[in-house]
Order: sequence, then structure tokens, then C-alpha cells
Amino acid sequence: MWKYFCGNTLVDSFAAESIPAASNGGLNLKFCSLSSCSYANSVVVQDGNTCILIDCGLRKRDIKPFLQQAGLSPGDLDAVLVTHCHTDHIYGLKFLCQEKNLPVYSTPGILNELNKLCRFNTPPALTAFGSNAREKIGSLAVTHFRLSHDVETIGFIIGGGDGERMGFITDTGYFPENCLDAFQSLDYLYIESNHDINMYKKSSKPWHVIRRNLGPTGHLSNEQCGLALQSMELKKCKLVVLGHLSEDDNDPAIAVSNARRRLAANIPLTSAPARVPGPWSDRFRQSGEAAHDHRV
Repeated sequence: MWKYFCGNTLVDSFAAESIPAASNGGLNLKFCSLSSCSYANSVVVQDGNTCILIDCGLRKRDIKPFLQQAGLSPGDLDAVLVTHCHTDHIYGLKFLCQEKNLPVYSTPGILNELNKLCRFNTPPALTAFGSNAREKIGSLAVTHFRLSHDVETIGFIIGGGDGERMGFITDTGYFPENCLDAFQSLDYLYIESNHDINMYKKSSKPWHVIRRNLGPTGHLSNEQCGLALQSMELKKCKLVVLGHLSEDDNDPAIAVSNARRRLAANIPLTSAPARVPGPWSDRFRQSGEAAHDHRV
């Protein structure tokens, strides 16, 4: 059903120099959130040569229009990375793969579950990462790492053809400390800031849902996100994007304000919009808007 690749093993920690950058010369790494909330999540990452989608929680009706707003079509995509098998991350994957038979990358366990849930008419090329493996997808180099969620979940460090690196971490109850060294050298970071704890405690959600989301296999709160940013000591980051904000139990202004207190003043900061595409990350660099905090 899938090909199996086992790359170099990473042990107790990621060394910054151990995260590979593809050598394709002069291609700027950039990314764009197509949707970011508890309803649907999907992010495009490309370097001018290879274009991948992280998750496809979009509804069928939104896939083509949202890609078009980002200047893309399903035909422009080269692969899909899947973080885990919750509906808000995989709902539209079956429909996307009907448009183009894309290779889908994740761990063996996640791919097993994905195949059961999606019931593909024509199964895509499900490609499994080895344990702590690195994978080359076109000109992009992808390293995955385990996260703490109530189902098997992974995050990514993606290296582009220009040597830049992006970290992607959502859907975790805590930040994995063994990633700290590698995250210090990131050029871009997309990180979960799911809920405001005070708002969540007043939520009308069932108690078992609240307890799960506040627990070690739930989601990063604004406070946890801020502490993670502080621990990372980002040294050369060009943009931090807060993602997976709850529409009911968070406020973008609160999330950004909390993160800003823990982040160096010279690092641009924004939050990804819910249910609609945001701008490409290079917009900030090109327009000079990156000197300020944004809700986009």
C-alpha cells in the first residue's frame, strides 16, 4: 500500500546542523495558510520549485477556490504531508486526491488510520516516513517529529532550496523540548496558539472536552505558546505565524499580544485567519509590513 523509507535516526535531540536544507539555489521558501481554526486546517509551503500541502481539512467546495486565492491549483501541488487524522486536518484529502493523485506522506500509523477513514476510491501513493526519518520531496527536505496529542501526531521542519527552514507545530499538549536546538535556527515558524485559558474556563463546551484540550494531549494555550517561543530563543527568525486559534475560546489580539511579550521585538508576528486564506509569508518581507504585528 505504501513505500517505506528509513532515513538517518535522530536520537535525544535535533542538532540545528542535522536538519537538512535542499540545495536548489536561489528559491525562496514561503508559506500560506489556507484555513486555520478548529474547523479546517491547511497550509501550503513552497520554494519556487516544489509545492506541498500540510493537511487538507478543507471542505470539498473550498479546495479549489482557496488554492486559487493563493495563486495555485491542485495541479501545482507535488505532495501532501499529514500531521494526524482528526477531521479538521484530513476532511478534504479524499476530494483533493480525486483531482490529482498526489503522494501523501506521514508515519506508518497515521497512514494506516488515514486509509481506513478516507476510503479512497483510488488510493494515493501513501509514503511512510521511517522512525525519526528525513525525507526529500522534490527540492524540499522534510524532517518530522512526534507531538503529544490524543491521536498519533507529528510536526515538521522543512528546508527549502535556498537553505531557509520553516518549523510547523500544531495540535500538541506541550512543546517537545528535544526540538529546541533545531528551532533556534529557524527562518520561519508556524505554531499553535489555540486558546486563552481564562476564556476556555468560561466555555460552554462539555467538561470532558475542556479537560482534554487543557491537558498534556490537547492543544497549546496562548500561555504555553508564549513560553515555547521564549524557550526557543529564536535567533534569525523572519516571521512567526500563530495558527489553529479557536474561534470560540480565543481572540487573535490576545494571542498576538501574549506571544509578543515572549518574542524578540525585531521578529515579525502575525496570526493566521480562520476559514479563509491568508497572505503568503513573503508579503511581509517584500512590503516592509513585517516591522509590525498583524492579524491577517
